[in-house]
Amino acid sequence: MRANIAVASALLCAACYHGPSIYRFEPVQRPNGVDADLRLEKTRVRGELLEVQDTALIVLTDSARVVSVPLRVIQAGTFDKLGTLIIEGLELQSAVTKLRSFSRFPAGLTPALRTRLLAVYGQTEAQVVR
Repeated sequence: MRANIAVASALLCAACYHGPSIYRFEPVQRPNGVDADLRLEKTRVRGELLEVQDTALIVLTDSARVVSVPLRVIQAGTFDKLGTLIIEGLELQSAVTKLRSFSRFPAGLTPALRTRLLAVYGQTEAQVVR
């Protein structure tokens, strides 16, 4: 019995040591959100993931525009260092939950902060991409 506990403890310690570390995982080393590559039916949106909402992803595109991409129109969503988390037809809740932590604003944007962010990019509202 003691041998089993000792072996299990050693394996557990080894797994923790060799697992992912926040010190080596690039997306948590910077204040920006993870890079997103979203494929829609007729277009593609690439940029930084700013906010994850229940029904949409807010992205700062590579062309410096803040856009809102409804989750239901995303055919495939690939995220830097995380891989493809969104695939058309599959359940989205687990992907949304995971992505929220890797966005620039994981707690969401307050109305005042959203207004200030949009103003920086010369916008009054996020452009909806379909």
